[in-house]
Amino acid sequence: MTPLREPIAVDRLAPRDERAAVASLSAAFANYEFLAALCPDPGRRRWVTEAFARFLFRLTVRTGVVYATRDRAAIACALPPGREWPSEWDYVRCGALSVAWRLRVRSGLWFMRLGSWFDITRERQMGERPHWYVHLLGVRPESQGRGLSRAVMRPIFDAADRDRVPVYLETMPQANVAIYKKLGFGLVGYTELPGGVPNREMVREPR
Repeated sequence: MTPLREPIAVDRLAPRDERAAVASLSAAFANYEFLAALCPDPGRRRWVTEAFARFLFRLTVRTGVVYATRDRAAIACALPPGREWPSEWDYVRCGALSVAWRLRVRSGLWFMRLGSWFDITRERQMGERPHWYVHLLGVRPESQGRGLSRAVMRPIFDAADRDRVPVYLETMPQANVAIYKKLGFGLVGYTELPGGVPNREMVREPR
């Protein structure tokens, strides 16, 4: 008989886990097309990506939940129903201005404008429905293909199914659509954001 595969251990992170989480998210999003569009210079992009990952980790760990594999190779940052719409002050206090500053004036202003556009597209898809909002789901390149995304999303899916609410996320690369479909998401919309940035909106309905 084939031995049963042990479930992948997952932890809920706290603010003290920021350093490890940001390192893994920075590695996962090092070549993400959204950040490449904001910062075409590869040398400076690493600095920008780190600030971007830190900003969204701080936002989520304070107002939502962050789950990670035990080795911190995979990280999922999500906001639960009732806290899925952060305020502008939440963004500012968690580091949005730091990201904008590292991007310099033109790209920094573009980044700050994009926040409202993401809200507009999400509101168009979700309306007033309570939902989980997945800000970031990242896996270190060397750890991809091991089912880690499903593992760190499992607590979010379980909570969403229990409360009968959907899970929403955005992705830009077309290649990611197939990956998220395997996790139960369906593509519900496509928007071209200012600057020509593609935005694919995906929803997983409760089971």
